[in-house]
Amino acid sequence: FSILFWGFYEQGGGSLNLFADRNVNMHFLGMELSSAAVNNSVNPVWVIALSPVFGYLWLVLGKRKLEPNSSVKFSLGLILLGLSFYIFVLAGHTAGADGKISLFMFVFGYFVMSCGELCLSPIGLSMITKLSPQKMVGLMMGMWFLASAFGQYVAGLIGTLMAIPKEGVGGAINPVQSLPIYMGVFEKIAWVAMGCGVLLLLISPVLKKWMKDVH
Repeated sequence: FSILFWGFYEQGGGSLNLFADRNVNMHFLGMELSSAAVNNSVNPVWVIALSPVFGYLWLVLGKRKLEPNSSVKFSLGLILLGLSFYIFVLAGHTAGADGKISLFMFVFGYFVMSCGELCLSPIGLSMITKLSPQKMVGLMMGMWFLASAFGQYVAGLIGTLMAIPKEGVGGAINPVQSLPIYMGVFEKIAWVAMGCGVLLLLISPVLKKWMKDVH
């Protein structure tokens, strides 16, 4: 599940970066924004802004004995990740004649993606520490980051599915042509991520039983 999450999430450094450059309207308050700057900054901004909110939320739910266990949080991370890509797909259906979606929808998709990251990434690190045998904590932390590395490899494979053919003088990319290619792969990512999240949610009672008193 971790490999799949990072394989989809790390599209932010590849296909989503190109998608922002080719198919997102970067005009804001009369200014032309840099697509790379927007794509590479919006997720960190959301993470910084939302981290205290999620920390407070888990504390409040914990005091009321309503805090979801770690496997449920993990499943929520996958579901939200899939939902973020589906937002990009929905935005694609509202694109203008120039094949570009609104900047608001792009930023909103990243908002949902960042929520998914905050449900999964810190939880995974914590669970590795809590669940690993004491003598194997370092090894298992390495395994966690190895899963992330495999996720990067998967991200590259997925990115190849979104290769856009060039046309015209200088090999320009036509946004109208690139949009359906991105939308097709993004939709598949959305359904696979949400499906894996639902599957993990269904088996979470078994995982909770195996984890015993570790939450």
